Amino acid sequence: MASSVAEESPPKQAITLMSLPREVQKEIVGHCSQCDLICLALVSKHCRELAAAQLYRNFHIVFPDEDDPAFDSPIDGLAGGLDTFVTSDYDYAKHLRDLSLDTLSGGDKAELAYKPYLFNVSCGKFMNTLLLLTLRKAKSLESFRWNIRVELSRPVYQALHRIETISNVHIRLQSGPSLYEMPPPLPYHASHPTPATSSMAPLQHMSPMNPGPPPPQSFMVPPPNSLFYVPTSTAPPPPLPKPATRAKTPKKTALSKEPPTLSGFKKLKSLAVLDIDTLDVVTELKTCVRNSAGTLTKLKLSFSDILANQARKPPPETDPDDSDPDDEFQVVPVPGPGGGYNDDVSGPARAFRAQEEKKSQESVLGRIFDVEPYIVKKAPKKQREKEKETKEEATLNPGVEFINAIKVVSGKIMRDLHGTGDFTASQQEILATIEHAARKYVASEEAKSRDSNSQGQVGGQSSSDASSSQAAPETPAAPVEEASATDAAPNESSTSLFGQPAATKAKETQKDIDPDDIDIVAPEEQLVDEPAEATVSETPSSVVETSGSVASTTALPNATATTEAATPASEPSESGEVALPNGASLPGVDKAVSTLGVQKNNFKTLAEKLELFESRSISVLKTIQELQAFDSIDHASRIAELEKEMADIHRDIREIKKEMDTVEAEIDDAEKQIRVTADAESAEAHSQRVSEYLRTTRGLALQSLSIYLIPVRASVLSRAIDFRVLKRITLLNVGPQAPIWAHLQKENKESPLPLRKIFTDNVSQIFLTFVSQLEELHEFFILERDVKYKPESFAPKTNTTIDQIRRLVLKKHMPTLKRLMIKNNSDTAWDVNEKAVLLICRQGKELQELACNMGIRVVNLSGLINLRALHIIQLRNDDTCVWVMRETKRFLIDNMSHHPHLKLEWISIDDEDRVERLIRPSDRAKRDKAASKKAKGKQKSSALGGFGNSGNDLFPVLPPPDNWDNGGSSSDEDDELQDQRIEMIDNIHFYDVWGVRIFKKEIVGGRL
Repeated sequence: MASSVAEESPPKQAITLMSLPREVQKEIVGHCSQCDLICLALVSKHCRELAAAQLYRNFHIVFPDEDDPAFDSPIDGLAGGLDTFVTSDYDYAKHLRDLSLDTLSGGDKAELAYKPYLFNVSCGKFMNTLLLLTLRKAKSLESFRWNIRVELSRPVYQALHRIETISNVHIRLQSGPSLYEMPPPLPYHASHPTPATSSMAPLQHMSPMNPGPPPPQSFMVPPPNSLFYVPTSTAPPPPLPKPATRAKTPKKTALSKEPPTLSGFKKLKSLAVLDIDTLDVVTELKTCVRNSAGTLTKLKLSFSDILANQARKPPPETDPDDSDPDDEFQVVPVPGPGGGYNDDVSGPARAFRAQEEKKSQESVLGRIFDVEPYIVKKAPKKQREKEKETKEEATLNPGVEFINAIKVVSGKIMRDLHGTGDFTASQQEILATIEHAARKYVASEEAKSRDSNSQGQVGGQSSSDASSSQAAPETPAAPVEEASATDAAPNESSTSLFGQPAATKAKETQKDIDPDDIDIVAPEEQLVDEPAEATVSETPSSVVETSGSVASTTALPNATATTEAATPASEPSESGEVALPNGASLPGVDKAVSTLGVQKNNFKTLAEKLELFESRSISVLKTIQELQAFDSIDHASRIAELEKEMADIHRDIREIKKEMDTVEAEIDDAEKQIRVTADAESAEAHSQRVSEYLRTTRGLALQSLSIYLIPVRASVLSRAIDFRVLKRITLLNVGPQAPIWAHLQKENKESPLPLRKIFTDNVSQIFLTFVSQLEELHEFFILERDVKYKPESFAPKTNTTIDQIRRLVLKKHMPTLKRLMIKNNSDTAWDVNEKAVLLICRQGKELQELACNMGIRVVNLSGLINLRALHIIQLRNDDTCVWVMRETKRFLIDNMSHHPHLKLEWISIDDEDRVERLIRPSDRAKRDKAASKKAKGKQKSSALGGFGNSGNDLFPVLPPPDNWDNGGSSSDEDDELQDQRIEMIDNIHFYDVWGVRIFKKEIVGGRL
């Protein structure tokens, strides 16, 4: 019976690698080394699939420092890897999950490392092309880390947007403005102009701003495309290009807009946008955060040093002879073009500009989190009145011009008579008498002119009123040209001082440029189904023509597309809410509708500013022409001042152009948000409304928030972040932080916060009090920067001491702390004293990493059983001998041999970027054991026996005769000492240490 059952049962098959489930195979292959995987890939197609999934899962490229000989290799990993992804017959890119480009160091060393790959050189463009082809194949990419300041091309961004699996994005933006260029417009036939182009013909009343051929020996406003103002008095300027292309594209269609960069990402879990060099990306960053509001858990943001320096007070202008010789070797970041202190303006003007930039940067975080709209600052009332007076003086009162001309002529005559421009007191008195007489003459003539004008106006008022009342019913909407001509008719008979027709008021002759009369289409009306003619064509043309570069930005987005997209699903009510067909409302659209209203006011304000600069440029240009006509040496300084003022006007016009670009981007973003959210049927709209509701009621559910150099306010964070979820916060050089910690303290009293990891450089009393009230703390990094650190902090220096830190923080949280850094580069107030060291050693059972300043007499690590890394940033020692530091380190290492239970592996004492590794006897034993296992299979059985061994265990094994005279007791003692000795590998860079946070370049440098 048993034999028959055995015959019927199938034979057992041997278990091989190929017979295991695929998940088990992947797990086994995942433990192989890189060399083993390369060999495995050559076995078969199936093995190549398993090996390639591990070999090409992560593609990490690190740019080494130029002075590091350890990375001199003939193999180019970046070019070779991208070439493999692009040109190989096998699709290796389908296994790619993590793509990273990073540098070993930070700062200037890092920039030199990847300088050959910048986007403005051919190598950088080729790298972008290969990267684009790789991303088009990487359909399963999850993490993209671009930690080099090299610009990514727009096609690369587009390829990243199309990868649905991407969830972690880390981008360090390029230095300076983007090199992206819009494609040229399509050619058109000049004999068939379109209605849009014919309606945007340049105005002739803007003769100083009109880019035609200038008159000889005159000055003009520089063309908008130029970077600097260049006077044209010395030589005739080159012929300027015709602005037909810009003037004939009044509306930016979907094809003429720049492709999205950051705004195209959706449903990200982690986002890092670092080294923001311009505020133009804020709108796209806001859209990206909104698109990922339901999934985002980690956010990192930072400004570049150049942008942050623009908001700092400029350095005082000091005499070179009075400079401190110690400061001549200090490295100060040099601001880039357009954003530094090397522009030719006065000290108060630079300080005012820095203050304005500071206000703009303070609103950035509120705009990113979409809790505060973008608001353009209105021109000061005093400035508007001053410009109005200047304008009236230039147009109303020709007597001022007469007085100025008398002054110039009399001064020239006096100089020609005496042969010198240095006038004596009597000569100056004569000139003053002439000027006084001219003023009296002008005053008397203006009085006569006013009397004659008033008599003429009284006689013709009744007839004009009657004619206007009769014409009103027939012509309810008369053109502006006819109205201005009618208003100017009664004044034609009046004469001025020189017998010419008197000029009318600016309000009457230039109604088309009056800011109060600007009729801009309300952005709210773009959502309503109205005729398409009510667009920006109603905007005064003077606003569009003020600057050639501004003309394309003053046009608001087309309302027709928005109407067609938003009207079928919903229409905004009078209250601003968008009602669905079933009667429900969409509160998420309310914010977008209100944003449109704010941007309408912004556009009106910018148009008002442009009018002010227009009047200023006209008056300054006229004055320059008058002074240049006399060709006097005495007026050279005055002409230089006016040229400088004209350059300032041009700079302000460029700033207004940038603001108009921002306003247009905000309007486009709000319109797109309304179109997406108002579609009640789509799943994307439903998800958007849910995430918007959660964000509005609770805030972003971030678990980690890191900000560097961006001003932070407690009012913004309280509305934007859900502190009930936040576990890690990093605030570095973000201004005063006391209000933030006070708000967190209030939230923690209501309900315990889960905050466990903190990194800050503004340690105040309220901060320490808040930290002491947390339930647990796992990571505590505090930093006090050097007084000469740039960019300097807006927050005042705090006066905390190590005793306050010990009583409020260490005494409470030392049992749970895993990483601790107390770093003060300014003074010795935070040096760890004996009480702090005793507390750390007694209660720091979980401490794994420690970085601090301490004295040589308090070095003690006996109780830190889990400490893996120690960084003594500054070892205080009264003895200045060189060997003290070296011997102290060796003494500490020798002392470690008496505590074999300690796990300390990495130690750095008074070194900025180097660390020593300790190898313990247990590690050596494991290494020797592994080596013996490898050699075990190669040994023969005869080698196991000793001298006199008969092959059984009845008798002891004797040593060879050669070793009988060596002394057994002394060798045993040497072996015991050898087992307790700790080996040390020195001169290891911080970036070669993996898994230790206190040695990371971001932590060491105190930046993101």
